[in-house]
Amino acid sequence: MEVFGNLLAEIAKRGYAKNEIANYLGMSRNTLTNKLFCKYEFKKTEFDLLCKEFFPDLNTEYLSEKYHRPENKKLA
Repeated sequence: MEVFGNLLAEIAKRGYAKNEIANYLGMSRNTLTNKLFCKYEFKKTEFDLLCKEFFPDLNTEYLSEKYHRPENKKLA
C-alpha cells in the first residue's frame, strides 16, 4: 500500500487533527484518510491548499512523496 509518508509524519509531528484538516478542505475525515493512504487521489487544488495552509514552511515535493507501506497482517 502506498501512503503519503512525509505528510502523515508532519501531521502527527505538528499535532494537527485529521478532522481539522478535513473540515478546512471541505471533506470528511474518512475521505481525507483515504486520500492520505492513496485509496483516493487528492485534487491538485486540495493538495496545494493543504500545503499552503498547514505546512507553508515545507516543500510541496517533500510532502507529496509516496512510500510503500506493508499491509498489516491479521493474526490467526
